[in-house]
Amino acid sequence: MATLIAWRTAISIADADQLRQLLAQCSLGDRRAFETLYRSVGPRLHGVALRFMGRPDLAEEVLQESFVRIWNNASRYEPHLSAPLTWMINITRNQAIDQLRKHRDRPLSDLEEQSLEDETPSAHEQLNSAREASALKRCLDSLEGMQRQSITIAYFQGMSGAELAEHLAVPLGSVKSWIRRGMERLRRCLES
Repeated sequence: MATLIAWRTAISIADADQLRQLLAQCSLGDRRAFETLYRSVGPRLHGVALRFMGRPDLAEEVLQESFVRIWNNASRYEPHLSAPLTWMINITRNQAIDQLRKHRDRPLSDLEEQSLEDETPSAHEQLNSAREASALKRCLDSLEGMQRQSITIAYFQGMSGAELAEHLAVPLGSVKSWIRRGMERLRRCLES
């Protein structure tokens, strides 16, 4: 886990200057800079939104609203207060919280109420979920460093193999190998 934190810090430092420049260009109305910004941080912000919303369609809605806010408020970004990615994550988090509040305050139709009741996990299902999560953590911890790091980053940050290879400065084949071997070891571990 310390390796993952150190890797995230290294990425943040390397990307921070580029993101600051892109935000500065966005504040001047540069649409190309905005497109680049979207491609650079969109997957990470989508991951944040998805963790809050729990549904891809709602996460996509939050992501779009977040980028509208980022575009409209780029001139208000203050580099001395936070890193650019932190600032954009906070915008996304706040947008997700606003959406959750809006959905909570809206009266539910009968169909939605029935759907919510049907999806509520039983105590047995929750216990199974907890056991599965514990088994997954145990199995992840048993992986070799680069296998665990590659799988964790690809899953939680939504990076493709090519993006991961670029950030780790290693060949794409190595990343694919780590992920493939790590997933195979995870599967065997979880089956036992």
